[in-house]
Amino acid sequence: METREEEFLKKLAEAYANYDSSVIEEYLADDMHYASMWVFHEMTSKEEYLNYLRGKLETMKKVGSKFNFRIVDGSQHKKGLMVDDQAGFVVDFDDNGKVKMLNITYRAFF
Repeated sequence: METREEEFLKKLAEAYANYDSSVIEEYLADDMHYASMWVFHEMTSKEEYLNYLRGKLETMKKVGSKFNFRIVDGSQHKKGLMVDDQAGFVVDFDDNGKVKMLNITYRAFF
């Protein structure tokens, strides 16, 4: 049976593949955080993250950029979403099953 973590990570890959952030909106807590090794500012709300993601996906769509995704096992997290075998996403949930932290980092930190 698929876990909430796997379900969300698959939806995140779908959002990138289809350039559509709306497929993950319902999963995000209002006070979720997003951290990236490439973004110096940690985002601290669903609204801020979705605005960032919409812009990123719009730019990717304009230039025809695509990533390859695969779900992998982790040690600190049960699952991670690898992006082009370079780095990837890990996720933590709050007590209500909503994403409280989304982090894109190196595989060693999965």
